[in-house]
Amino acid sequence: MESRSPAYIAVLAVIAGSILMVGSLMKPASIDADPAVLPTQAESARLQRMAQRRSIESMAQYFAETASGAATHLVYLEGLGQTAVLWDTEGTLITSNTAALVPEELEVLGARGATYRLRATPTPPESPVASLQAQEALEMSPAMHLPVTREYGEWLVLTWLRGPVENAFAPGLYLGFRAITCGGRPVQEVSLSVTPSEDMAGAGLFDLDGRLIGVVTKCDGRYAALLPESIDETIQWNKSFMGRLLGQYGLLIASLTDEEKQYFDREEAVLIREIWRGLSAATAGLRPGDLILSFDGRPVTKPEDLQPLVLPAARHLLEIVVRRGGRNITVVLPAQVDPVAAAPEARQSGLIVADELGGFPVQAVLAGSAAARLGMRSGDRLLVVDGAQVSSAVQARRILSSDKAEEGRFIVVQRGRKQWGALLN
Repeated sequence: MESRSPAYIAVLAVIAGSILMVGSLMKPASIDADPAVLPTQAESARLQRMAQRRSIESMAQYFAETASGAATHLVYLEGLGQTAVLWDTEGTLITSNTAALVPEELEVLGARGATYRLRATPTPPESPVASLQAQEALEMSPAMHLPVTREYGEWLVLTWLRGPVENAFAPGLYLGFRAITCGGRPVQEVSLSVTPSEDMAGAGLFDLDGRLIGVVTKCDGRYAALLPESIDETIQWNKSFMGRLLGQYGLLIASLTDEEKQYFDREEAVLIREIWRGLSAATAGLRPGDLILSFDGRPVTKPEDLQPLVLPAARHLLEIVVRRGGRNITVVLPAQVDPVAAAPEARQSGLIVADELGGFPVQAVLAGSAAARLGMRSGDRLLVVDGAQVSSAVQARRILSSDKAEEGRFIVVQRGRKQWGALLN
Protein backbone atom coordinates (compact mmCIF):
# COMPACT_ATOMS: atom_id res chain seq x y z
CA MET A 1 0.00 0.00 0.00
CA GLU A 2 1.24 3.41 -0.86
CA SER A 3 2.16 5.39 2.27
CA ARG A 4 1.00 8.95 2.91
CA SER A 5 3.48 11.70 3.76
CA PRO A 6 3.41 13.18 7.27
CA ALA A 7 2.74 16.64 5.82
CA TYR A 8 -0.42 15.44 4.01
CA ILE A 9 -1.78 13.84 7.19
CA ALA A 10 -1.12 17.02 9.13
CA VAL A 11 -3.10 19.11 6.60
CA LEU A 12 -6.10 16.74 6.89
CA ALA A 13 -6.04 16.97 10.67
CA VAL A 14 -6.07 20.77 10.55
CA ILE A 15 -9.06 20.78 8.15
CA ALA A 16 -11.06 18.33 10.32
CA GLY A 17 -10.42 20.35 13.42
CA SER A 18 -11.57 23.53 11.71
CA ILE A 19 -14.86 21.87 10.66
CA LEU A 20 -15.56 20.72 14.22
CA MET A 21 -14.84 24.17 15.60
CA VAL A 22 -17.16 25.90 13.15
CA GLY A 23 -19.97 23.38 13.84
CA SER A 24 -19.63 23.94 17.57
CA LEU A 25 -19.91 27.67 17.15
CA MET A 26 -23.06 27.39 14.95
CA LYS A 27 -24.96 25.03 17.30
CA PRO A 28 -28.08 26.86 18.73
CA ALA A 29 -28.06 27.48 22.40
CA SER A 30 -30.33 25.23 24.45
CA ILE A 31 -33.71 26.79 25.38
CA ASP A 32 -35.40 25.98 28.62
CA ALA A 33 -39.04 25.33 27.37
CA ASP A 34 -41.84 26.34 29.71
CA PRO A 35 -44.31 23.53 30.46
CA ALA A 36 -47.45 23.54 28.14
CA VAL A 37 -50.47 25.33 29.63
CA LEU A 38 -53.60 23.18 29.07
CA PRO A 39 -57.05 24.86 28.83
CA THR A 40 -59.31 24.45 31.82
CA GLN A 41 -62.42 22.27 31.64
CA ALA A 42 -64.62 25.39 31.42
CA GLU A 43 -62.56 26.80 28.55
CA SER A 44 -62.70 23.45 26.71
CA ALA A 45 -66.48 23.38 27.07
CA ARG A 46 -66.72 26.97 25.81
CA LEU A 47 -64.62 26.18 22.75
CA GLN A 48 -66.71 23.11 22.04
CA ARG A 49 -69.93 25.12 22.27
CA MET A 50 -68.52 27.72 19.90
CA ALA A 51 -67.70 25.01 17.36
CA GLN A 52 -71.15 23.45 17.74
CA ARG A 53 -72.81 26.84 17.35
CA ARG A 54 -70.90 27.53 14.13
CA SER A 55 -71.95 24.09 12.85
CA ILE A 56 -75.62 24.67 13.76
CA GLU A 57 -75.60 28.13 12.17
CA SER A 58 -74.15 26.64 9.00
CA MET A 59 -76.85 23.92 8.96
CA ALA A 60 -79.62 26.48 9.55
CA GLN A 61 -78.32 28.59 6.69
CA TYR A 62 -78.21 25.52 4.45
CA PHE A 63 -81.79 24.54 5.40
CA ALA A 64 -82.96 28.12 4.74
CA GLU A 65 -81.37 28.08 1.27
CA THR A 66 -82.97 24.69 0.51
CA ALA A 67 -86.39 25.99 1.64
CA SER A 68 -86.00 29.16 -0.43
CA GLY A 69 -85.30 27.09 -3.55
CA ALA A 70 -88.22 24.74 -2.82
CA ALA A 71 -90.62 27.69 -2.34
CA THR A 72 -90.40 28.44 -6.07
CA HIS A 73 -92.65 25.39 -6.61
CA LEU A 74 -95.34 26.67 -4.19
CA VAL A 75 -98.23 29.14 -4.24
CA TYR A 76 -100.16 30.66 -1.35
CA LEU A 77 -103.95 30.16 -1.27
CA GLU A 78 -104.85 33.34 0.57
CA GLY A 79 -108.58 32.57 0.89
CA LEU A 80 -107.79 29.25 2.54
CA GLY A 81 -104.65 30.31 4.38
CA GLN A 82 -102.60 27.38 3.14
CA THR A 83 -100.02 26.28 0.57
CA ALA A 84 -100.33 24.43 -2.74
CA VAL A 85 -97.60 22.54 -4.63
CA LEU A 86 -97.27 22.73 -8.42
CA TRP A 87 -97.57 19.05 -9.32
CA ASP A 88 -97.04 18.72 -13.07
CA THR A 89 -96.40 20.59 -16.31
CA GLU A 90 -100.17 20.65 -17.03
CA GLY A 91 -100.68 23.25 -14.29
CA THR A 92 -102.15 20.94 -11.64
CA LEU A 93 -101.66 22.15 -8.08
CA ILE A 94 -102.10 19.97 -5.00
CA THR A 95 -103.11 21.10 -1.54
CA SER A 96 -104.64 19.68 1.63
CA ASN A 97 -108.40 19.12 1.46
CA THR A 98 -109.89 21.23 4.24
CA ALA A 99 -113.36 21.17 5.79
CA ALA A 100 -114.13 24.49 4.07
CA LEU A 101 -115.43 24.44 0.52
CA VAL A 102 -112.73 25.51 -1.94
CA PRO A 103 -114.09 28.30 -4.20
CA GLU A 104 -114.69 27.12 -7.74
CA GLU A 105 -112.38 29.86 -9.02
CA LEU A 106 -109.71 31.81 -7.17
CA GLU A 107 -106.65 33.94 -7.77
CA VAL A 108 -103.35 33.24 -6.06
CA LEU A 109 -99.90 34.78 -5.94
CA GLY A 110 -96.82 32.69 -6.64
CA ALA A 111 -93.52 33.00 -4.79
CA ARG A 112 -92.24 35.46 -7.42
CA GLY A 113 -95.30 37.74 -7.15
CA ALA A 114 -97.11 36.57 -10.32
CA THR A 115 -100.93 36.30 -10.17
CA TYR A 116 -102.57 33.06 -11.36
CA ARG A 117 -106.21 32.07 -11.86
CA LEU A 118 -107.08 28.59 -10.61
CA ARG A 119 -110.17 26.40 -10.92
CA ALA A 120 -110.95 23.85 -8.22
CA THR A 121 -112.14 20.37 -9.17
CA PRO A 122 -114.90 18.67 -7.11
CA THR A 123 -113.22 16.74 -4.30
CA PRO A 124 -114.67 13.92 -2.18
CA PRO A 125 -115.20 15.26 1.36
CA GLU A 126 -112.89 12.73 3.07
CA SER A 127 -110.13 12.88 0.45
CA PRO A 128 -106.87 14.14 1.97
CA VAL A 129 -105.95 15.86 -1.31
CA ALA A 130 -107.64 18.66 -3.25
CA SER A 131 -106.65 19.51 -6.84
CA LEU A 132 -106.68 22.90 -8.54
CA GLN A 133 -106.07 23.60 -12.21
CA ALA A 134 -104.30 26.69 -13.51
CA GLN A 135 -106.24 28.49 -16.23
CA GLU A 136 -103.11 29.91 -17.84
CA ALA A 137 -99.43 29.13 -18.24
CA LEU A 138 -97.51 29.34 -14.97
CA GLU A 139 -94.12 31.01 -14.68
CA MET A 140 -93.07 28.19 -12.40
CA SER A 141 -91.63 24.72 -12.68
CA PRO A 142 -93.29 21.69 -11.05
CA ALA A 143 -91.65 20.03 -8.08
CA MET A 144 -89.65 16.96 -9.09
CA HIS A 145 -91.09 13.94 -7.28
CA LEU A 146 -89.45 10.87 -8.81
CA PRO A 147 -89.39 7.81 -6.52
CA VAL A 148 -86.02 7.74 -4.75
CA THR A 149 -84.54 5.61 -1.98
CA ARG A 150 -84.26 7.41 1.32
CA GLU A 151 -81.74 6.75 4.08
CA TYR A 152 -82.97 6.45 7.67
CA GLY A 153 -81.91 9.58 9.58
CA GLU A 154 -81.51 11.70 6.42
CA TRP A 155 -82.36 15.40 6.76
CA LEU A 156 -85.53 16.63 5.04
CA VAL A 157 -87.11 20.10 5.03
CA LEU A 158 -90.82 20.96 5.33
CA THR A 159 -91.46 24.15 3.34
CA TRP A 160 -94.66 26.20 3.23
CA LEU A 161 -95.81 29.78 2.59
CA ARG A 162 -97.15 32.24 5.15
CA GLY A 163 -98.02 34.74 2.45
CA PRO A 164 -97.39 35.34 -1.25
CA VAL A 165 -93.64 35.88 -0.74
CA GLU A 166 -92.92 34.74 2.83
CA ASN A 167 -91.83 31.14 3.22
CA ALA A 168 -91.27 29.14 6.38
CA PHE A 169 -89.48 25.86 6.95
CA ALA A 170 -88.90 23.14 9.52
CA PRO A 171 -86.09 20.56 9.19
CA GLY A 172 -86.69 17.00 10.31
CA LEU A 173 -85.08 13.59 10.17
CA TYR A 174 -86.48 10.89 7.91
CA LEU A 175 -87.69 7.96 10.04
CA GLY A 176 -89.12 5.75 7.28
CA PHE A 177 -92.70 5.49 6.04
CA ARG A 178 -95.76 3.48 7.07
CA ALA A 179 -99.08 2.39 5.66
CA ILE A 180 -102.12 4.16 7.12
CA THR A 181 -105.78 4.65 6.23
CA CYS A 182 -106.83 8.16 5.29
CA GLY A 183 -110.44 8.96 4.45
CA GLY A 184 -111.14 5.24 4.20
CA ARG A 185 -108.39 4.67 1.61
CA PRO A 186 -104.87 3.20 2.07
CA VAL A 187 -101.96 5.65 1.77
CA GLN A 188 -98.26 5.82 2.69
CA GLU A 189 -97.19 8.36 5.31
CA VAL A 190 -93.64 9.70 5.73
CA SER A 191 -92.50 9.41 9.37
CA LEU A 192 -90.51 12.43 10.58
CA SER A 193 -88.86 13.66 13.76
CA VAL A 194 -91.08 16.77 13.48
CA THR A 195 -94.89 16.57 13.53
CA PRO A 196 -96.71 18.48 10.75
CA SER A 197 -99.23 21.02 12.06
CA GLU A 198 -102.23 22.93 10.74
CA ASP A 199 -100.22 25.93 9.55
CA MET A 200 -98.23 23.51 7.34
CA ALA A 201 -101.33 22.38 5.37
CA GLY A 202 -100.29 21.87 1.75
CA ALA A 203 -96.58 22.16 2.57
CA GLY A 204 -94.02 20.32 0.49
CA LEU A 205 -91.51 17.95 2.09
CA PHE A 206 -88.19 18.24 0.22
CA ASP A 207 -84.81 16.57 0.46
CA LEU A 208 -81.62 18.65 0.43
CA ASP A 209 -81.37 18.22 -3.36
CA GLY A 210 -84.76 19.94 -3.80
CA ARG A 211 -86.74 16.80 -4.69
CA LEU A 212 -90.31 16.52 -3.41
CA ILE A 213 -90.68 13.66 -0.91
CA GLY A 214 -94.23 14.33 0.32
CA VAL A 215 -97.13 16.77 0.74
CA VAL A 216 -98.72 17.65 4.08
CA THR A 217 -102.45 16.91 4.05
CA LYS A 218 -105.24 16.63 6.59
CA CYS A 219 -105.80 12.96 7.29
CA ASP A 220 -108.64 11.85 9.58
CA GLY A 221 -108.33 14.84 11.90
CA ARG A 222 -104.52 15.16 11.94
CA TYR A 223 -101.84 16.31 9.51
CA ALA A 224 -99.47 13.90 7.76
CA ALA A 225 -96.91 14.02 4.95
CA LEU A 226 -98.04 11.59 2.24
CA LEU A 227 -95.70 10.05 -0.32
CA PRO A 228 -96.07 11.29 -3.93
CA GLU A 229 -97.20 7.80 -4.99
CA SER A 230 -100.15 8.03 -2.57
CA ILE A 231 -100.94 11.55 -3.82
CA ASP A 232 -101.09 10.26 -7.42
CA GLU A 233 -103.33 7.32 -6.44
CA THR A 234 -105.66 9.64 -4.52
CA ILE A 235 -105.90 12.06 -7.46
CA GLN A 236 -106.81 9.19 -9.78
CA TRP A 237 -109.53 7.94 -7.42
CA ASN A 238 -110.92 11.48 -7.06
CA LYS A 239 -111.24 11.59 -10.86
CA SER A 240 -113.00 8.20 -11.04
CA PHE A 241 -116.77 7.87 -11.36
CA MET A 242 -117.24 7.11 -7.66
CA GLY A 243 -114.89 9.90 -6.60
CA ARG A 244 -116.61 12.48 -8.83
CA LEU A 245 -120.06 11.36 -7.65
CA LEU A 246 -118.98 11.79 -4.04
CA GLY A 247 -117.20 15.09 -4.70
CA GLN A 248 -119.96 16.69 -6.77
CA TYR A 249 -123.08 15.40 -5.00
CA GLY A 250 -121.88 14.06 -1.63
CA LEU A 251 -123.29 10.69 -2.67
CA LEU A 252 -121.73 7.22 -2.32
CA ILE A 253 -123.52 4.24 -3.88
CA ALA A 254 -122.92 0.49 -4.20
CA SER A 255 -124.49 -2.73 -5.41
CA LEU A 256 -126.28 -4.89 -2.83
CA THR A 257 -124.36 -7.53 -0.91
CA ASP A 258 -125.89 -11.01 -0.52
CA GLU A 259 -127.09 -10.14 2.99
CA GLU A 260 -128.60 -6.86 1.77
CA LYS A 261 -130.39 -8.65 -1.10
CA GLN A 262 -132.07 -10.83 1.51
CA TYR A 263 -132.87 -7.87 3.79
CA PHE A 264 -134.34 -5.67 1.02
CA ASP A 265 -135.81 -8.65 -0.86
CA ARG A 266 -134.29 -7.48 -4.14
CA GLU A 267 -131.74 -9.02 -6.48
CA GLU A 268 -130.71 -5.94 -8.46
CA ALA A 269 -130.66 -2.45 -6.99
CA VAL A 270 -128.27 0.37 -6.19
CA LEU A 271 -128.00 1.27 -2.50
CA ILE A 272 -127.12 4.74 -1.18
CA ARG A 273 -124.43 4.14 1.46
CA GLU A 274 -123.33 7.70 2.29
CA ILE A 275 -124.80 11.18 2.17
CA TRP A 276 -122.82 14.32 3.05
CA ARG A 277 -124.76 17.24 4.48
CA GLY A 278 -124.41 20.52 2.60
CA LEU A 279 -124.00 18.88 -0.81
CA SER A 280 -126.58 18.27 -3.53
CA ALA A 281 -127.75 14.77 -2.55
CA ALA A 282 -128.59 15.83 1.00
CA THR A 283 -130.25 19.03 -0.26
CA ALA A 284 -132.48 16.92 -2.52
CA GLY A 285 -133.57 14.77 0.43
CA LEU A 286 -131.77 11.51 -0.41
CA ARG A 287 -130.87 9.30 2.56
CA PRO A 288 -128.55 6.39 3.30
CA GLY A 289 -130.53 3.19 2.83
CA ASP A 290 -132.52 4.49 -0.15
CA LEU A 291 -132.60 2.11 -3.13
CA ILE A 292 -132.23 3.95 -6.44
CA LEU A 293 -134.77 2.53 -8.91
CA SER A 294 -134.55 4.91 -11.85
CA PHE A 295 -132.72 7.96 -13.14
CA ASP A 296 -134.44 10.31 -15.62
CA GLY A 297 -136.93 7.58 -16.45
CA ARG A 298 -134.28 4.91 -17.10
CA PRO A 299 -134.11 1.88 -14.77
CA VAL A 300 -131.06 1.61 -12.49
CA THR A 301 -129.75 -1.85 -11.59
CA LYS A 302 -126.03 -1.20 -11.15
CA PRO A 303 -123.88 1.83 -10.15
CA GLU A 304 -122.63 2.35 -13.71
CA ASP A 305 -126.18 3.25 -14.78
CA LEU A 306 -125.65 6.57 -12.99
CA GLN A 307 -122.56 7.55 -15.01
CA PRO A 308 -124.44 10.40 -16.78
CA LEU A 309 -124.62 12.20 -13.42
CA VAL A 310 -120.96 13.18 -13.63
CA LEU A 311 -120.84 14.08 -17.33
CA PRO A 312 -120.20 17.76 -18.14
CA ALA A 313 -123.43 17.80 -20.17
CA ALA A 314 -125.59 16.76 -17.19
CA ARG A 315 -128.75 18.86 -16.86
CA HIS A 316 -129.17 21.30 -13.98
CA LEU A 317 -132.01 19.27 -12.43
CA LEU A 318 -132.06 15.46 -12.40
CA GLU A 319 -135.01 13.25 -11.44
CA ILE A 320 -134.32 10.15 -9.36
CA VAL A 321 -136.83 7.61 -8.01
CA VAL A 322 -135.86 5.77 -4.83
CA ARG A 323 -137.47 3.05 -2.72
CA ARG A 324 -137.82 4.03 0.94
CA GLY A 325 -139.91 2.39 3.65
CA GLY A 326 -141.94 0.31 1.24
CA ARG A 327 -142.88 3.13 -1.14
CA ASN A 328 -141.39 4.93 -4.11
CA ILE A 329 -140.29 8.54 -3.73
CA THR A 330 -139.26 10.94 -6.50
CA VAL A 331 -136.53 13.48 -5.72
CA VAL A 332 -135.05 16.23 -7.86
CA LEU A 333 -131.26 16.29 -7.63
CA PRO A 334 -129.54 19.63 -8.36
CA ALA A 335 -126.46 19.08 -10.52
CA GLN A 336 -124.52 21.93 -8.94
CA VAL A 337 -123.19 22.34 -5.41
CA ASP A 338 -124.77 25.12 -3.39
CA PRO A 339 -121.73 27.03 -2.03
CA VAL A 340 -123.73 28.67 0.74
CA ALA A 341 -125.21 25.40 2.00
CA ALA A 342 -121.94 23.52 1.60
CA ALA A 343 -119.76 25.94 3.58
CA PRO A 344 -119.57 24.82 7.23
CA GLU A 345 -118.93 28.33 8.48
CA ALA A 346 -119.66 31.89 7.39
CA ARG A 347 -116.17 33.22 6.65
CA GLN A 348 -117.29 36.75 5.82
CA SER A 349 -119.18 37.29 9.07
CA GLY A 350 -116.81 35.19 11.16
CA LEU A 351 -119.84 33.57 12.79
CA ILE A 352 -119.78 29.78 13.23
CA VAL A 353 -123.20 28.18 13.73
CA ALA A 354 -123.56 24.63 14.99
CA ASP A 355 -125.80 22.31 12.99
CA GLU A 356 -128.86 20.91 14.71
CA LEU A 357 -128.03 17.30 15.45
CA GLY A 358 -130.61 14.53 15.33
CA GLY A 359 -130.56 10.97 16.55
CA PHE A 360 -128.93 9.72 19.73
CA PRO A 361 -125.20 9.71 20.57
CA VAL A 362 -123.43 6.36 20.90
CA GLN A 363 -121.58 6.25 24.22
CA ALA A 364 -119.38 3.21 23.50
CA VAL A 365 -118.90 0.41 20.97
CA LEU A 366 -117.90 -3.06 22.20
CA ALA A 367 -114.74 -4.44 20.60
CA GLY A 368 -115.46 -7.30 18.20
CA SER A 369 -119.17 -6.50 17.99
CA ALA A 370 -121.16 -6.13 14.76
CA ALA A 371 -121.21 -2.35 15.27
CA ALA A 372 -117.42 -2.30 15.66
CA ARG A 373 -117.02 -4.28 12.44
CA LEU A 374 -119.10 -1.63 10.67
CA GLY A 375 -116.66 1.04 11.86
CA MET A 376 -118.92 2.69 14.44
CA ARG A 377 -117.25 4.45 17.35
CA SER A 378 -118.06 6.48 20.43
CA GLY A 379 -119.57 9.87 19.55
CA ASP A 380 -121.42 8.68 16.43
CA ARG A 381 -125.12 9.51 16.39
CA LEU A 382 -127.64 6.76 15.64
CA LEU A 383 -130.30 8.35 13.42
CA VAL A 384 -132.44 5.56 11.99
CA VAL A 385 -133.03 1.85 12.60
CA ASP A 386 -135.08 -0.02 9.98
CA GLY A 387 -136.61 3.25 8.81
CA ALA A 388 -137.62 4.37 12.32
CA GLN A 389 -136.17 7.66 13.62
CA VAL A 390 -134.22 7.33 16.88
CA SER A 391 -134.48 10.13 19.44
CA SER A 392 -133.67 8.49 22.79
CA ALA A 393 -131.61 5.69 24.29
CA VAL A 394 -134.78 3.93 25.47
CA GLN A 395 -136.20 3.92 21.96
CA ALA A 396 -132.91 2.72 20.45
CA ARG A 397 -132.65 -0.19 22.93
CA ARG A 398 -136.29 -1.15 22.33
CA ILE A 399 -135.87 -1.25 18.55
CA LEU A 400 -132.53 -3.06 18.61
CA SER A 401 -133.63 -5.69 21.16
CA SER A 402 -137.09 -6.53 19.73
CA ASP A 403 -137.71 -9.83 17.93
CA LYS A 404 -136.63 -9.66 14.31
CA ALA A 405 -135.71 -12.04 11.51
CA GLU A 406 -132.05 -12.97 11.19
CA GLU A 407 -131.45 -10.77 8.16
CA GLY A 408 -130.41 -7.95 10.55
CA ARG A 409 -131.27 -4.28 10.87
CA PHE A 410 -130.37 -1.43 8.58
CA ILE A 411 -129.04 1.52 10.58
CA VAL A 412 -128.15 5.10 9.59
CA VAL A 413 -125.32 6.78 11.52
CA GLN A 414 -124.07 10.36 11.52
CA ARG A 415 -120.45 11.46 12.06
CA GLY A 416 -119.82 15.14 11.47
CA ARG A 417 -121.20 16.04 8.01
CA LYS A 418 -121.26 12.40 6.95
CA GLN A 419 -124.35 10.18 7.17
CA TRP A 420 -123.88 6.54 6.25
CA GLY A 421 -125.99 3.40 6.32
CA ALA A 422 -125.12 -0.25 6.81
CA LEU A 423 -126.75 -3.57 7.58
CA LEU A 424 -126.17 -4.51 11.23
CA ASN A 425 -126.12 -8.31 11.59
